[in-house]
Amino acid sequence: MSEIALSVAFIGIILLIGVFLKILSDKKGYPLTLFLLLLGIIVNQVFGFNPEESLTSVGSFVTLALVLVLFDAGMTINVRRLYKNIAAPFTFGMIAVLFTIVSVAFFSKIFLGLDYIFGLLLGSILASTDLTIIAPIFKSMNLKTNIKEYIEIESSINSIFAAVFAVVLINFHETETQLAFTADILSTGLQTLLYNIFVGAGLGILIGYTILRFIHKLSSGQMPHIVMFGSLFFTYAISELLGASGIATALAVGIVFGNSKIQVPNIIKSFGGEMELILVTFVYFILGAIIDFQIMYTYLIPALMLIALVYFVRYIAVRYFTKNMEKLRRFTVLSSPRGITCAVLTLSYSSIFPNPALIIGLVFSVILISSLTMFLIPKSLPRRY
Repeated sequence: MSEIALSVAFIGIILLIGVFLKILSDKKGYPLTLFLLLLGIIVNQVFGFNPEESLTSVGSFVTLALVLVLFDAGMTINVRRLYKNIAAPFTFGMIAVLFTIVSVAFFSKIFLGLDYIFGLLLGSILASTDLTIIAPIFKSMNLKTNIKEYIEIESSINSIFAAVFAVVLINFHETETQLAFTADILSTGLQTLLYNIFVGAGLGILIGYTILRFIHKLSSGQMPHIVMFGSLFFTYAISELLGASGIATALAVGIVFGNSKIQVPNIIKSFGGEMELILVTFVYFILGAIIDFQIMYTYLIPALMLIALVYFVRYIAVRYFTKNMEKLRRFTVLSSPRGITCAVLTLSYSSIFPNPALIIGLVFSVILISSLTMFLIPKSLPRRY
């Protein structure tokens, strides 16, 4: 009984620390997720807490947090402004993802000895940036609205593309031809890509509007917020079971809720924010506890090279494929932390690699270092922008 009491107390302490860090993050602009990662690392080193043995459960938990984050991101997107301004962040997000995937594939082949299929998959895992880290910091900074939207839209888009490319590559891996780049395989890959994105987004729009119409008729006592988030998770699962992108579905549902003329119950926004905080707190704490410094030390040189490569590719993409943001190049490069999407993809697909421990160590090294670089963001801004 005492062990159960201690476990409950431990969970309560983590929640209290998460709330305190959230308040501190909102006031000072510190990256909340970085401190949660460090907390998990400390607890693991001091008490030996390591949930790596139950990676399936951890992966499911992380996925729930990702769905909520993307729904919340969709809620903040203004479709009218998006329609006018989507071309630039969409193009940049797509190019940055492709550059990262291809560059990491060559790196993996040369320095890690991985086949190209695994190299491309590792590139897909590392291609997305993380809104859970970016958004809280942006709230405390005096940035122009168009700059915030540019980075947030690009982050949402690259998360979708990275996840979809990973699914396409898994399909390649499961075929007998395995990356024999014939016209048939490229055609199949393109069809899979389009199917994932458009069917996922279409399901999100259709079901999202249906959910909104239904909960609009519910009173507060009928718990519209519980109905809403239960339906959201169920919709994500349906999309994934149909072979579409659940990430695109969650984002589309959020966009529907954020732009519909039907009023969204206030409790959904408040309850969603509280759920997101709870999940994100435990997700990053657990990720910190999973990080194995022995593996990171063993592969220190390739990890440092991979981190440098990821930022160099980002810099090239920013330098040659962004317009009217010359003064903000350093800011745009640094505003690319890896996090929750990388973690979901790693926990989902690391087992198919020849050396899963290597992949987990490399990816989590990038997550940790890219989170640390967020401290440099205020210094990267020019005096006038």
